[in-house]
Amino acid sequence: MKKKMVRHVRTQSKYAYKKKGLIPAEHHIAMCQLACKSSEFIMVDSWEANQRSFQRSLTVLSRIRSFFSNNGLVSSAFLNVVLVCGSDLLESFAIAFQWCCTNFQTICRDYGVVCICREGQDIEKIISCDEILTEDKDNIEVVDEIIPNRISSTLVRDCISRNLSVKYLTSDEVIDYIKRNQLYANNAVQQE
Repeated sequence: MKKKMVRHVRTQSKYAYKKKGLIPAEHHIAMCQLACKSSEFIMVDSWEANQRSFQRSLTVLSRIRSFFSNNGLVSSAFLNVVLVCGSDLLESFAIAFQWCCTNFQTICRDYGVVCICREGQDIEKIISCDEILTEDKDNIEVVDEIIPNRISSTLVRDCISRNLSVKYLTSDEVIDYIKRNQLYANNAVQQE
Protein backbone atom coordinates (compact mmCIF):
# COMPACT_ATOMS: atom_id res chain seq x y z
CA MET A 1 0.00 0.00 0.00
CA LYS A 2 1.47 3.35 -1.06
CA LYS A 3 1.60 6.04 1.58
CA LYS A 4 0.03 9.32 0.60
CA MET A 5 1.40 12.46 2.14
CA VAL A 6 -0.53 15.71 2.19
CA ARG A 7 1.39 18.90 1.64
CA HIS A 8 -0.79 21.42 3.35
CA VAL A 9 -0.72 24.87 1.73
CA ARG A 10 -0.13 27.46 4.46
CA THR A 11 -1.64 30.50 2.81
CA GLN A 12 -4.24 32.87 4.10
CA SER A 13 -6.16 35.75 2.69
CA LYS A 14 -4.05 38.88 2.97
CA TYR A 15 -6.59 40.22 5.46
CA ALA A 16 -6.43 37.25 7.83
CA TYR A 17 -2.75 36.35 7.87
CA LYS A 18 -0.57 39.41 8.35
CA LYS A 19 2.77 38.54 6.80
CA LYS A 20 4.86 40.99 4.81
CA GLY A 21 4.94 40.24 1.09
CA LEU A 22 2.16 37.65 1.17
CA ILE A 23 0.71 37.04 -2.27
CA PRO A 24 -2.89 36.01 -2.97
CA ALA A 25 -3.60 32.41 -2.00
CA GLU A 26 -4.48 31.30 -5.54
CA HIS A 27 -0.87 31.94 -6.65
CA HIS A 28 0.54 29.97 -3.73
CA ILE A 29 -1.81 27.06 -4.41
CA ALA A 30 -0.96 27.06 -8.12
CA MET A 31 2.80 27.06 -7.40
CA CYS A 32 2.45 24.20 -4.89
CA GLN A 33 0.42 22.20 -7.41
CA LEU A 34 3.07 22.75 -10.07
CA ALA A 35 5.86 21.77 -7.67
CA CYS A 36 4.05 18.59 -6.58
CA LYS A 37 2.48 17.44 -9.83
CA SER A 38 5.09 14.80 -10.58
CA SER A 39 4.85 13.24 -7.12
CA GLU A 40 2.85 10.09 -6.51
CA PHE A 41 2.75 10.62 -2.76
CA ILE A 42 2.27 14.36 -2.22
CA MET A 43 -0.93 16.28 -2.79
CA VAL A 44 -1.84 19.90 -2.19
CA ASP A 45 -4.66 20.67 0.22
CA SER A 46 -6.00 24.19 -0.30
CA TRP A 47 -8.65 24.10 2.45
CA GLU A 48 -6.89 26.57 4.75
CA ALA A 49 -6.15 28.97 1.92
CA ASN A 50 -9.83 29.08 1.05
CA GLN A 51 -10.96 30.06 4.56
CA ARG A 52 -11.94 33.68 5.20
CA SER A 53 -10.32 33.83 8.63
CA PHE A 54 -6.98 32.85 10.11
CA GLN A 55 -6.78 29.13 10.95
CA ARG A 56 -4.51 27.93 13.73
CA SER A 57 -2.20 24.99 12.99
CA LEU A 58 -4.05 22.78 15.47
CA THR A 59 -7.34 23.44 13.66
CA VAL A 60 -5.73 22.55 10.33
CA LEU A 61 -4.16 19.33 11.67
CA SER A 62 -7.49 18.29 13.18
CA ARG A 63 -9.29 19.06 9.91
CA ILE A 64 -6.82 16.99 7.89
CA ARG A 65 -7.14 14.04 10.28
CA SER A 66 -10.94 14.10 10.21
CA PHE A 67 -11.06 14.62 6.42
CA PHE A 68 -9.10 11.44 5.74
CA SER A 69 -10.79 9.41 8.49
CA ASN A 70 -14.38 10.55 7.92
CA ASN A 71 -14.21 10.10 4.15
CA GLY A 72 -12.81 6.58 4.47
CA LEU A 73 -9.66 7.55 2.55
CA VAL A 74 -7.34 6.18 5.24
CA SER A 75 -8.20 4.04 8.23
CA SER A 76 -7.59 5.99 11.43
CA ALA A 77 -5.44 3.06 12.59
CA PHE A 78 -2.97 3.80 9.76
CA LEU A 79 -3.29 7.59 9.69
CA ASN A 80 -0.53 9.70 11.21
CA VAL A 81 -0.93 13.46 10.82
CA VAL A 82 2.08 15.51 11.97
CA LEU A 83 3.25 19.09 11.75
CA VAL A 84 6.28 19.33 9.44
CA CYS A 85 8.36 22.43 10.11
CA GLY A 86 11.80 23.94 10.12
CA SER A 87 13.72 24.31 13.37
CA ASP A 88 13.03 28.06 13.20
CA LEU A 89 9.31 27.35 13.63
CA LEU A 90 10.00 24.83 16.40
CA GLU A 91 12.04 27.50 18.17
CA SER A 92 9.09 29.90 17.89
CA PHE A 93 6.99 27.48 19.99
CA ALA A 94 8.96 28.58 23.04
CA ILE A 95 8.66 32.32 22.38
CA ALA A 96 5.94 33.83 24.54
CA PHE A 97 2.82 35.03 22.70
CA GLN A 98 3.79 33.54 19.32
CA TRP A 99 1.78 30.35 19.91
CA CYS A 100 -1.13 29.50 22.15
CA CYS A 101 0.55 27.31 24.78
CA THR A 102 -2.24 24.72 24.89
CA ASN A 103 -2.34 24.51 21.07
CA PHE A 104 1.35 23.81 20.70
CA GLN A 105 1.25 21.36 23.60
CA THR A 106 -1.63 19.50 21.91
CA ILE A 107 0.24 19.49 18.58
CA CYS A 108 3.35 18.01 20.22
CA ARG A 109 1.44 15.49 22.35
CA ASP A 110 -1.41 14.36 20.08
CA TYR A 111 0.00 14.83 16.57
CA GLY A 112 3.76 15.05 16.72
CA VAL A 113 6.29 17.18 14.88
CA VAL A 114 8.77 16.40 12.13
CA CYS A 115 11.43 19.09 12.42
CA ILE A 116 13.89 19.81 9.62
CA CYS A 117 17.17 21.32 10.78
CA ARG A 118 17.98 24.85 9.70
CA GLU A 119 21.60 25.81 9.39
CA GLY A 120 23.03 27.28 12.58
CA GLN A 121 20.27 26.07 14.89
CA ASP A 122 20.76 23.54 17.68
CA ILE A 123 17.51 21.58 17.83
CA GLU A 124 18.52 19.61 20.92
CA LYS A 125 19.09 22.91 22.75
CA ILE A 126 15.77 24.32 21.49
CA ILE A 127 13.98 21.23 22.83
CA SER A 128 15.84 21.09 26.15
CA CYS A 129 15.17 24.79 26.87
CA ASP A 130 11.38 24.41 26.67
CA GLU A 131 9.29 22.44 29.18
CA ILE A 132 6.60 21.34 26.70
CA LEU A 133 9.09 20.35 23.99
CA THR A 134 11.14 18.42 26.55
CA GLU A 135 8.03 16.66 27.87
CA ASP A 136 7.00 15.58 24.36
CA LYS A 137 10.44 15.11 22.80
CA ASP A 138 9.58 11.50 21.89
CA ASN A 139 6.94 12.94 19.52
CA ILE A 140 9.47 15.18 17.78
CA GLU A 141 11.29 13.56 14.87
CA VAL A 142 14.40 15.51 13.90
CA VAL A 143 15.52 15.33 10.28
CA ASP A 144 19.21 16.14 10.02
CA GLU A 145 20.54 17.30 6.71
CA ILE A 146 23.40 15.26 5.33
CA ILE A 147 24.28 18.16 3.07
CA PRO A 148 23.43 21.59 4.51
CA ASN A 149 20.66 23.24 2.53
CA ARG A 150 19.66 26.87 3.03
CA ILE A 151 16.82 26.81 0.51
CA SER A 152 13.66 28.38 1.88
CA SER A 153 10.73 30.27 0.44
CA THR A 154 12.15 33.43 2.03
CA LEU A 155 15.46 32.92 0.19
CA VAL A 156 13.69 32.28 -3.12
CA ARG A 157 11.54 35.43 -2.73
CA ASP A 158 14.60 37.47 -1.79
CA CYS A 159 16.56 36.25 -4.84
CA ILE A 160 13.65 37.07 -7.16
CA SER A 161 13.20 40.54 -5.66
CA ARG A 162 16.91 41.21 -6.32
CA ASN A 163 16.61 39.82 -9.86
CA LEU A 164 18.88 36.84 -9.11
CA SER A 165 18.42 33.38 -10.61
CA VAL A 166 16.42 30.80 -8.67
CA LYS A 167 17.25 28.00 -11.12
CA TYR A 168 17.58 24.72 -9.18
CA LEU A 169 15.95 26.25 -6.06
CA THR A 170 12.50 25.29 -7.31
CA SER A 171 11.02 23.62 -10.38
CA ASP A 172 11.19 25.30 -13.79
CA GLU A 173 7.38 25.30 -13.95
CA VAL A 174 7.19 27.29 -10.71
CA ILE A 175 9.85 29.71 -11.95
CA ASP A 176 7.88 30.22 -15.19
CA TYR A 177 4.69 30.79 -13.18
CA ILE A 178 6.41 33.40 -11.00
CA LYS A 179 7.74 35.23 -14.07
CA ARG A 180 4.44 35.05 -15.93
CA ASN A 181 2.57 36.51 -12.95
CA GLN A 182 5.35 38.93 -11.97
CA LEU A 183 5.40 37.69 -8.38
CA TYR A 184 7.84 38.90 -5.72
CA ALA A 185 9.49 41.47 -8.01
CA ASN A 186 10.98 44.44 -6.11
CA ASN A 187 9.52 43.19 -2.80
CA ALA A 188 6.16 44.55 -3.91
CA VAL A 189 3.20 43.14 -2.07
CA GLN A 190 0.88 41.73 -4.69
CA GLN A 191 -2.73 42.85 -4.49
CA GLU A 192 -5.75 40.83 -5.50
